[in-house]
Amino acid sequence: MRRSKLMVGFEMMLIGLITLLLCSQRIYAQQQVFKWTDEKGNVHFTEDSGTVPEKYSGNVKSEVTGDIRQDRKNIAQDTQDIRQDRRDIREDTKDIREDRKNIQRDNQAIREDRKDIRQDTKDIREDRKEIQSDNEKIQADRKALADAMKSGDKGKIEQARQNLRSDVRDRNKEVNELRKDRAERRQDERNLRSEEADRRQDVKDLRQDKAERRDDVKDLKHGKAERRQDVRAANKPK
Repeated sequence: MRRSKLMVGFEMMLIGLITLLLCSQRIYAQQQVFKWTDEKGNVHFTEDSGTVPEKYSGNVKSEVTGDIRQDRKNIAQDTQDIRQDRRDIREDTKDIREDRKNIQRDNQAIREDRKDIRQDTKDIREDRKEIQSDNEKIQADRKALADAMKSGDKGKIEQARQNLRSDVRDRNKEVNELRKDRAERRQDERNLRSEEADRRQDVKDLRQDKAERRDDVKDLKHGKAERRQDVRAANKPK
């Protein structure tokens, strides 16, 4: 069945309205703006060319708002990336300073541990000398006691026994000091190994932070280059 003339006319009118609406939206999206640059190199934008100072009217360029918005968006994103890269570099530099301080503290602790170990070793040698001296005295006391017992002199016997007991106590005291100094040296050696491990880790952290800073510096340079490229694209006639 054929459509009526009224129906055909209505469809044509509807198509015309849709076409007009689409064209008006495209015209709005492609609205013209004017760009000009002052003597300081600053770029200005305006939708009314009559607002451009007369001395700059010779370098006015007409562009569409969509392109300008995209250019401004790209430049803004580049600027934001550059700021973030700078923050990352400052944080990396802070971490590097902290790593270096930690390494200095580790080196100081290692020097102290080695000094303590040397002192412990010296004390152990002294303890051994004292023990050897005490053993010699004990042997002499035992010989004196044996001689006194042969003579039957009770006074000499008692004196020899007192000397023997005193020298034995001294030797036992020196033996305890030797054990104590040995334990201290073992502890200082453990401390030394721990501090050396900490230093190795801090050196590793320092290298890692330096590598991260180098990467962030590269990112910063790359971001600056991209922003320069986007600025050139924004200034380039469309």
